[in-house]
Amino acid sequence: MPEDELKRGSPIPLYFQLQELLKEKIETGTWGVGEMIPSEPELCGTYQVSRTVVRQALSVLEQDGQLRRVRGRGAFVRSPKIEQRVGGVSRLLANPSPDYQVVVLDHREERPLKRISEQLELRSGAKILRVMSLLRVEEAPVALFDSFFPLAAAEPLRKQLHGKLPFVLTPSAQTRAFEFTRTNVKIETSFCSPWEGEQLQIPVGGAVFVTLCTEFRREHGEVRPFEVVRGIYRVDRVQLRFDVASTGETPAALWQIADS
Repeated sequence: MPEDELKRGSPIPLYFQLQELLKEKIETGTWGVGEMIPSEPELCGTYQVSRTVVRQALSVLEQDGQLRRVRGRGAFVRSPKIEQRVGGVSRLLANPSPDYQVVVLDHREERPLKRISEQLELRSGAKILRVMSLLRVEEAPVALFDSFFPLAAAEPLRKQLHGKLPFVLTPSAQTRAFEFTRTNVKIETSFCSPWEGEQLQIPVGGAVFVTLCTEFRREHGEVRPFEVVRGIYRVDRVQLRFDVASTGETPAALWQIADS
């Protein structure tokens, strides 16, 4: 039986088999980004299935963000999803992308709460820089960040902040040079407040992912915590993924942009 032939009589539905075959062709480059895949009638003929089966398979691939269907024209391969390691604003600035913007909503210097002071390993009386920001990907808001930095270590970032709010934070040579070593991450689900819903453009009480992270970076040969951040992600736009190794290595947590 050819590898791309559907298995009749299998407990796995035909539409699921078909979507997996099409997904493999997309991911291996049989059809390039922006290219139209075979039409529904062509797929029906190739795989000897009904139009219902084909439409179910295409619908799943569209929801997964791999295809874009245009009425009257066909289905086209979408660009790969944006992928980014879970973390704070400082990691985004160190690894900038033209696909997203960090919009500063508020910033201030203040005395930290005891919990923040301990997580940042600050000496008694040390101040922090607090930055509230919004992450926009492809012009859509996808996450809110409430970030806390040691004031003494965050000078390159503080120099970029000004009083005209909101504004897009542009990575500088200094912030791009941040050398991160690891991220401690906790993830939970929650529901957004009215203000959070307004910023993320989702209904009040809508479901969100909440990440609690501490970013560590190397400076002058020493690894120290640099940012403590609470991130709130839209569940309809962001997918969380974990890479878990059997060798005892620390799992990597990443987020991907999903289509609404």
